[in-house]
Parts: sequence; structure tokens; C-alpha cells
Amino acid sequence: MKGFDVVIKNGTIVDGTQMPRFVGDIGIRNGVIEQIGSNVSTVGAGKVIDAAGRIVSPGVIDTHTHYDAQIHWDPYCTNSGWHGVTTNVIGNCGFGFAPVKIADRDRTMLMMENTEQVPINAMRKAMGWDWETFPQWMDHLKRVPIGVNIGTYLPLNPLMIYVMGIEAAKSRPATTAERQQMKDILNRAMDAGALGFAFSYQGMHNTHVDYDGTPMPTDIMKAEEAYSLAEVLRDRSEGSVQALVDTPGARFGEVALEVARVSKRPVIHNVTIVNDYLPTYHEEVLSLMDKAESEGLSVFSQTLTMRGWNEFKAPDWNMWDISAVWREFSTCGSREKKLQMAADPEYRAKLAAKYDPVELAAAGGPLETYILNDVYGAEPFAQHQGKTIGDVAKALGRTDITNLFMDILVATKMEADFVLPDAISTDTTKSARVLKHRRTLPGTSDGGAHVKFWAGGQYATDLIMWMVRESKQMTLEEIHYKLSYLPARVLGLHRRGALMEGYAADLVIYDFDKLSYRHGKYEIANDLPDGDWRRVCKPTGIEWILVNGHPIFHNNVATGALPGRIVGNAGADMDSRLYVPARFAA
Repeated sequence: MKGFDVVIKNGTIVDGTQMPRFVGDIGIRNGVIEQIGSNVSTVGAGKVIDAAGRIVSPGVIDTHTHYDAQIHWDPYCTNSGWHGVTTNVIGNCGFGFAPVKIADRDRTMLMMENTEQVPINAMRKAMGWDWETFPQWMDHLKRVPIGVNIGTYLPLNPLMIYVMGIEAAKSRPATTAERQQMKDILNRAMDAGALGFAFSYQGMHNTHVDYDGTPMPTDIMKAEEAYSLAEVLRDRSEGSVQALVDTPGARFGEVALEVARVSKRPVIHNVTIVNDYLPTYHEEVLSLMDKAESEGLSVFSQTLTMRGWNEFKAPDWNMWDISAVWREFSTCGSREKKLQMAADPEYRAKLAAKYDPVELAAAGGPLETYILNDVYGAEPFAQHQGKTIGDVAKALGRTDITNLFMDILVATKMEADFVLPDAISTDTTKSARVLKHRRTLPGTSDGGAHVKFWAGGQYATDLIMWMVRESKQMTLEEIHYKLSYLPARVLGLHRRGALMEGYAADLVIYDFDKLSYRHGKYEIANDLPDGDWRRVCKPTGIEWILVNGHPIFHNNVATGALPGRIVGNAGADMDSRLYVPARFAA
């Protein structure tokens, strides 16, 4: 027999199943792990990787990304791809690009730019719309050269707009006929490989709003629209649902439980965070997960528990859209119009009257915690760079926080750069409790979204550093189970998420002691299709990343290989069906 395509020798294998680590070899053929043992032959091997002293783990499966557009110009879905994410799920929160009628394409991109801050010029330049229906979208994705695996939900916002029209989708419940049409489309989407469907349900309190400042259709729909679609998954006995139903400003977690009751399928509930301003929030969500388990429901809450931060200029930052008065500022128009509003006494008075620090705690943090990163010499603020706005106020003897913030924007002509350090609580004990709960999934990277102020693709790197190496709250076996095998099982992915014979060879080789990234300061990369910029965060210590048996990164340098596949639900006839060695075939 021909030698293995790749042999990994002498690595410390953490296989993702929670089995204790062991030192061994891995033989890979046709994209699949064919042999794991202590003396795998290298005779005739195409490539041999010496992994002595290194951890060999499954590739990370990120169930919550927004790379729907970025995959058209970045086949590795970075930042996530640099940090060992080998499978990304798109279509989350009910946002996406199919089904979309030709006449609605531009409006859909405007919607995505505002909700997820994906630059519209990049979308217009790179996406090359050649689809309308969801099956056509799936066919399109299969033609896009990709270096990592992609799975996708059917997003509920474009589905509602496609069937009902934008005005009706935002103003009334679906009719019986419209609900049936949506169910028919979901059935066809599942046939084409959709993982299920995704939606947000946040009422008037979502940080994600339409480009005109109005809520997205699913946020104000009748919950029965989601329950109706859940019947499709029940009848098919396959698929899962992603539901953004719980945030500190909008508590609709019971909707996720009802979707699980109707569908009898796994539901990924968003989101569990540890928030210092809301000290009981995470406990309340964990109690909801305990309730779901007591009912026998397959509900898992995805966590946003990482040491993440935001860096931003005010024109790029709209997470404060959770507040109506801040939304006026975000949606007023150009940078020049924002500058005018920042100086307007009438708007300032309204903002001061409505400002609530706790409300912004759910959207990155209150103004008092914003750090002046760069004011470009503007006085009297230049001497206070590096301080929080709260500390600047004290130094200047001011109590009018909102006016102080607007003064900074005016003085810098909207160029001031701010940092929100550790946008999520870094309480190690509380975060570990959340991550170790058996009904939680780490993640919520939002990869591909918010690129002007956020990069969350490093969450796996951070959790290994923080939870395992630094605090010793978790073992490598526990964290890799959470990062790979558990999400694969929840999503119903076929033979992925673990280092086992017969499973896809998606894996990461890293130096545990050297694993790191630059915390608190992003790099700027001018790599969008039109030369536009984004903020990025690269790791150190990750030596090899393999997707379907092919190395895609070596020490952060892309190899040029594009072995990614479109992965679908277990019942769909996908191109993700894996080669199975003869001795494992049924």
C-alpha cells in the first residue's frame, strides 16, 4: 500500500473526547485519520511532521461566525483561521445572503454592513452574486475556493423578507400560507445541506439594527414564526437551531427552550457572558440551562467568555445602538453629520438625560470605561492618553460624562481612538464556572464581523492560555472537548471534532508553553478587497494547522492549500462525505 499522505510523529495527542492525553503518531490518508498508534510507518509518506514536545489537538469548531461575505476574499477566515479554527459556521443571528431576490441584494448588503459592520465596498467588489435561493447559495459556496470548512444555517431574516417583503416582515405576523412557504424553503435548504436555521429575538433591545435604525424582522416577529420552522426539523429528525434570545438587555431565553420542545433538536442559545455590571446574569442563564436539561431538552448556551477588547473610532462603533438615543448618532449619516451632531447642544442635552451606564454594559461597556488610546495631540486631552474617560473627568473636574465624550470627538474631528479593555469580565472563577458547565459551548467569536473594532477569532488560544496554563481551572482534555468535539456533536457534523481513526484530519499542532497573542492591542491589516483596513490578532506558538489532511498554515504563514469543504447536516448528500478506510466501512 502507498504510504500515508502525512504522518505526525511523537506528538502529545489530546483527542477532544476527554480521553487522557498520550504520546503517539497519526497517519493521514485522503484527508482522514487512518491510523493512530505508537509506531506509525513513515515509509513512502508524502510529509512527516515531528511533533515531539507539542500538543496535537482537533481543529476548533466555531459555531458562531459571520464570515458569509469574507470567505469570498479570505479563504482561511482569519482571524479564526490563524488560531486553529478549521470549521466555521455562518448564517448566525438570522443574518446572511440567501434566499435574497435580485432586487434586494443591495439592501441586504446595507443591512449586513450595519448589523455586523462588514464593509459594503468589500461585499460589492468581491461577492459576485450569482444566486437567489438557498440551494443556489450552497452551490455557489461549493465553487468558492476555501481553506477551511464552512457550514451554514438558513438565516431567518432574509427568509422572512424573501417570502413576506421587508415592510410586512417588520409589521405583521406571517400568514398561514407564508409560514408554509417558509417551511417549504427550509426543507429545500436542509436537502441542500443547511445545518438548520438561525435567528435573533431581542425586541427593541438588540445592538444589531437595520441600516435605517429600525429593528431587524426577527427581533420583532411573533415567536411562533420560529416555532413553525422548528416543526420542519422535528419532522426531519435532523438539524439544529441557533437562537440569539438572551442578552443583558433582552431576556427571552424561554424562546430557545420552546424551540427545543417543538423541534426536539439541539438549540444553541446565545449568549452567556460574565458581566461585572450584572453579576447574576450568568447564573441566571446557567439555571435556564439546568431547567432545559431537567426537561430532557438539548439546549446549549454559547458563552462569550474570553479576554477580549474593542478598539474603535466613534464613526465605526455602533454597539451602543442598543439605546435609542445613541442610535440617532450612529444612523445620522456621514462622519461630517456625526461631527455636527456631536457638537449640537440639543442632542447633547438629550443624550445626557438618557445616558445609562448599565444599559451600555451590555454593549461593550459604559463611557466611563473607555480608554483614550490616541487623541492626535488634541488639547486638553493629549496629556490624558491612556486614561479612562472616567479618570479624565476626575482630572478635569467634570461630571458631565457624555458632554466630555462629545468634546473629545469634536476636538479630534471624530478621529479619537478608544480602547475598551476586556469587554467581558475577566473574573477567572466565574468564567471557569460558566465554561465548565456541561450545557455551555465556548465561542461567539463573531468572526468576520465588527472588523473595525473587534477580533474574536483568538478565543480558543485565549482559553487554553487563561483557563489551562495560567489559572489551571480546566485541563487540556476538558477545553479541547469544549472547543471541538462537543460543538461537532451539537451541530451533527459527520466524523469531525476529534482525533479518532476514520475522522477528518482537521488538527492543530502547537507549543503549549509558547502559545500566546498580543493582548490589548490589535494590528492593522489593509487586506480588504478594495485596500480597506481591519483590526487583526495573530497568535504565536501555533506551528501547524491541517484541514482535511492538508497543512494550511505553518507558523502563521499560509501554505496556499485550499482543502476546505462545505459541511452540512448528516442527512444531506454533501461533498463533505468522508473517505472511510476499508476496515472502518460498514
